[in-house]
Amino acid sequence: MTLEFEGGDRLLPRFSITAPTFKQLCEPWEQCLVIKLLGRDVGFLTSRDRLPALWKVQGGFELLDVSNGYFMVKFDLEADREWVMQGVPWMLFDHYLIVRPWSPEFVASATKVDSTLVWIRFPGLGVMFYDESVLLTIASAIGKPIKVDLNTLNMTWGRFARVCVEINLNEPLVGRFFLNDIWYNVEYEGLHLLCSSCGCYGHVMRNCPTSARHESTEKGVGEKEAMETLSGETKHGADSVAQTGEQSALHAREEITPDLHGEWLIVKRKNQK
Repeated sequence: MTLEFEGGDRLLPRFSITAPTFKQLCEPWEQCLVIKLLGRDVGFLTSRDRLPALWKVQGGFELLDVSNGYFMVKFDLEADREWVMQGVPWMLFDHYLIVRPWSPEFVASATKVDSTLVWIRFPGLGVMFYDESVLLTIASAIGKPIKVDLNTLNMTWGRFARVCVEINLNEPLVGRFFLNDIWYNVEYEGLHLLCSSCGCYGHVMRNCPTSARHESTEKGVGEKEAMETLSGETKHGADSVAQTGEQSALHAREEITPDLHGEWLIVKRKNQK
C-alpha cells in the first residue's frame, strides 16, 4: 500500500493498493455469505443461536457482526453454503432473511437492500389455474418468478396458490390482477412494513406520505365544492337532476376499477392479534 496526501494536506490521507495485493486480501472471504433480517433488528447472540436450527447444516459456521444489521457467514463445508443459498427464501421471526454472496464492493454502512425474495399468495384462485406455467406467468407481473410452492403444485391445499418471486422494494407492489373476468387479490407474506395505502415497502399506512398528500388535496377540493354548492343553490332543478346522473355514472366507473392496494396485502398470521 502507498500513502499520499490530497493536495499535500495531512488531514486528507489517500491510500492506494495494487490489484494483486487486493485480490490476496479478498481470498479468505470469497466464499462467505452476507445476511440481514429484513425489517427487524436482531443481535449477534440471537442470530448465532437461531441460525443453526433454521438452516440445519451438516457442519459448523462462523458468524461475524459487521454492523448495520449485516452479518457475514463463513461455512466449514461448501455443501452447507450451497444449501443455504438454494434454500431461499428463509424466514426468521416471520421476517425474510436476506442472503447474498459476499463481494469486495460490500460495505455494511452504505449497502441498501433493494430487492428480496418473497412468498406471495393468490387467495381464492380457481383450481384450474393451479398449473406451474400459469402461476409463473401470473407471478411475472408482480416480480421475477422463482418457483411455485410444492403444496400448491401437489394441490395439498386449495384456499390459495403460493409462489416465490423476487420483488423490487423501491417500487409499489402489485395488489391485484384480472383473470377470466375476475379481480384477484395478491397477498405478501412477511412484509410487515408494507403500506396498504400506496403499496410501497418501508412504512405503514399511518405514516404514508402519499396518503397524507391525498387527504390534504381532498380536503381542499371538498371545501371548494362546498362553497360552490352554497353559491349555486338557486340553479334550476333540471340542472340538479343532470348533475346527479353524472355523479352516478362516475361512481359506477369507479366501482369497475378496484382499489390498487388495501389491508389484504399483508398476510396476518393466526397467532397475531
